[in-house]
Amino acid sequence: MQEVTGTYNVTFVVVSIFIAILSSYIALDMCSRVNRTTGWRKFFWFISSSLLMALGIWAMHFLSMLAYKLPVEVTYDPGMVILSIIFAFAGTSIAFFLSSIKMTFLRLLAGSLFMGAAIVSMHYIGMMAMRLDGMMHHGGTYYYLSIVIAIIASCVALLLFQHFKTFTGQRQHLLKLASAITMGAAVCGMHYTAMKAAIVHVNAGSILPEPVFTPNNINLAISVMLVILLTQVLAFVTTSTDQKMAEQASRLQYIANHDELTNIPNRRYFEQQLLRYLEGRTSETAALFFMDLDRFKAVNDTLGHKFGDKLLQLVTLRLSRMLPPDSVLARLGGDEFTLLYPNARREDATLLARNIISSVEEPFFIEGRKVNVSTSIGIALVPDNGTTSKEVMRFADIAMYLAKESGRSNYKFFANDNLHDSQPALLESELCSAISNGEIQVYFQPKMASSGDKVYGVEALCRWIHPVHGIIPPAQFIPLAEKNGDIITLDKKMIELVFAEMNKEAFHDLHVAVNISTQQFYNNRFLSFIRKQMDLYPGVDVTKLEIEITEETAIQDVEGAAYTIAELKKLGIRIALDDFGKGFNSLNYLKQLPVDTLKIDRAFIANLPEDFQDQAIVSSIVTLAKKLQLSIVAEGVESQEQLAWVQNLQCDYAQGYMFSKPLQVSEFLTYLDTFNAAQEKKAIPL
Repeated sequence: MQEVTGTYNVTFVVVSIFIAILSSYIALDMCSRVNRTTGWRKFFWFISSSLLMALGIWAMHFLSMLAYKLPVEVTYDPGMVILSIIFAFAGTSIAFFLSSIKMTFLRLLAGSLFMGAAIVSMHYIGMMAMRLDGMMHHGGTYYYLSIVIAIIASCVALLLFQHFKTFTGQRQHLLKLASAITMGAAVCGMHYTAMKAAIVHVNAGSILPEPVFTPNNINLAISVMLVILLTQVLAFVTTSTDQKMAEQASRLQYIANHDELTNIPNRRYFEQQLLRYLEGRTSETAALFFMDLDRFKAVNDTLGHKFGDKLLQLVTLRLSRMLPPDSVLARLGGDEFTLLYPNARREDATLLARNIISSVEEPFFIEGRKVNVSTSIGIALVPDNGTTSKEVMRFADIAMYLAKESGRSNYKFFANDNLHDSQPALLESELCSAISNGEIQVYFQPKMASSGDKVYGVEALCRWIHPVHGIIPPAQFIPLAEKNGDIITLDKKMIELVFAEMNKEAFHDLHVAVNISTQQFYNNRFLSFIRKQMDLYPGVDVTKLEIEITEETAIQDVEGAAYTIAELKKLGIRIALDDFGKGFNSLNYLKQLPVDTLKIDRAFIANLPEDFQDQAIVSSIVTLAKKLQLSIVAEGVESQEQLAWVQNLQCDYAQGYMFSKPLQVSEFLTYLDTFNAAQEKKAIPL
């Protein structure tokens, strides 16, 4: 046996180093996506990165071996080559798995050992795949040095890998490149150091005149390079496409979470951050600010929306410059902002509130104009005022309204006694959203034939089911709706609900009356809205729908009221005058209005039969209505004596608590079934 040495093809050596670095770069980039994805995509990136790294190690090794020229013929055992790839894939997978979870010293050490083992096992099992007329063994200092190089370089590469995952932009790319070069150095350094430790002995008769580098070896090397490069190109295209998709998804997420005008978080994102903070909070305190600009509406209406938008942007800029560490500023909508101030005590919140008020009071200069606004701030403290997002946001909102009521350009901390004081203002602010989010519901009060043996129909009544306060009485929120202009939207909501219920089979035989406000009745879009509902619900028999208006509504514009009533009657809808006889000269205009029904005000029914004056008034109304051929409904019937009087006067219908209070839809249907069953039972002869 004779010891021989080999030489290298420099071109293949350079290509092998390039492939090792490129494979490391793409594999590490793939692995970095594991933590940014879920489900099958997480598994895909983990397997792909591990497999590409293993193939990169193998390709570098195989090209280096093909570049290594010995003066003897060399072949390779396919089984051992495949085994070397399996070992490389297993070690790489474990190392990448440890790198994808929270890094600790022990995990870094274990990951370095497994990555080093992947590189070392790939090399030495690959060397065992060589078949030649002789033998090869490794030993000496270079052998142990190759193992140390693989482990230490892998450790540095994984450490850099952990760092580049936490950065973005140019710094991330530089750290990623440094990590890939270090990992490539680990592969190449280990291989060529190990080859330095290789000792080859061959039979003297097999030695060729010069080192062998046959055309077959060249073709095989080129094939390996092309396959690996193609694999890496496909991997690179995949990662680039995923990067663009991730950037697009990130952009869409940014748009979904940020206010388009001011580029600060919106309500949705703020509520998520607040919820996350409160769930993760331990013992530290915090403050939640609700801020509303004073006099902003006047600026917006006078100078225009573009001017108002610019003002909001400048206000946001000032507020952003004052943010304490780790705080979150968001625009809830309009001129309302909110701020989460973590780790804040009461005195910290006080100081910030004063600074914000002073800052906003400083004049703004927009397009050569000087603009002055101020801000009112409500503050809720955590945990003093609650520990849930719903509580603290509601209480901060209440405190903000109190700050406005106390003179504006002011701040208020929430206190428990604020709940009662602030309820009207708070309900006014919540009413608009209550109409849109399903808190407004329709209740039905039965309207009976005066004989008491048949449910003729129902009156639809509006109820606000508040998530905190429960049922809000109509007398409390209807005036608020009329005051702030929400009454038209509220009326439309009621009409929509009434049409939806009348479309159900259970209501097909019932007459349904619904009250309409003065603003809605004289709204020039009211008739078209009714027609739209008729188109949406063609199965509704509108001849059984009755629109109720008050005398107060009718006398505001008798001519206009007569026109609207006539148009509604053309559609088949009936009209009722509600609260008839209450404080107005009813007889003077009644003949001008083509109504169908008179509803006697409950104030006249309440004192029957004891009050002789009310007896005379009710009798006169009934006599008048019958001569005008109008239907008569007596409201507020609560006793058998009152019902007997109504029956004696031959009123057509009666309504009141004697029969039933207003009921939810499901409760009314149960009442209807029970009532009808009782009447059927009475009708059966004994």
